[in-house]
Amino acid sequence: MIIHTMAQRSEEWWQVRAGKITATSFPTMAAAKSKDTRETLCLKTAAERITGQPIEEPFCNGAMENGVETEAFAREAYETTTFAHVLEVGFVEMDEYIGVSPDGLVGDDGGVEVKCPMAHTHLKYLTSRDPWKAYKWQLQGALWVSGRKWWDFVSYCPTFPPEKQLFIQRVVPDMQYFALLHEGADMCRQRIKELVEAAA
Repeated sequence: MIIHTMAQRSEEWWQVRAGKITATSFPTMAAAKSKDTRETLCLKTAAERITGQPIEEPFCNGAMENGVETEAFAREAYETTTFAHVLEVGFVEMDEYIGVSPDGLVGDDGGVEVKCPMAHTHLKYLTSRDPWKAYKWQLQGALWVSGRKWWDFVSYCPTFPPEKQLFIQRVVPDMQYFALLHEGADMCRQRIKELVEAAA
């Protein structure tokens, strides 16, 4: 495992991700309902490895910019509440085919996934059981790649009353998810190698 410390969304970050399956694609890698869907993922990843260029175009709309700005306040609120320091990193590389871009690492054992949603979505998180499961592959994937013991799902909405602005739910490794991630990764690695070799 390699921890890269460059800023996320930087040119270097886009380059280190190119040719790798990242957390947003873990549902396809591990639980694709169609072989064609997984094949498309492998084709895109192989094409990135061949060209050295990311297929995904850098994109940031107003809502995303607001989320990025608010994320700093969310981390600060988390640190104040938990008395833990959040280390910002760019990319955690499992191997040359797999990696994740965590919102932060905490000590030697943990990490954070930070959401800064609209007020109604924050309310849903506050009132739902296990709201982290909406991001189950992202969170379990981060645990799987990093080898860490826990990951905190964090929702922060500054328009709520102070005592309700921050929501934290701890997530621990689930071996059922890990098994699916491992199986899907093995299939995708093999297929990507075949595609790259076929194009050589």
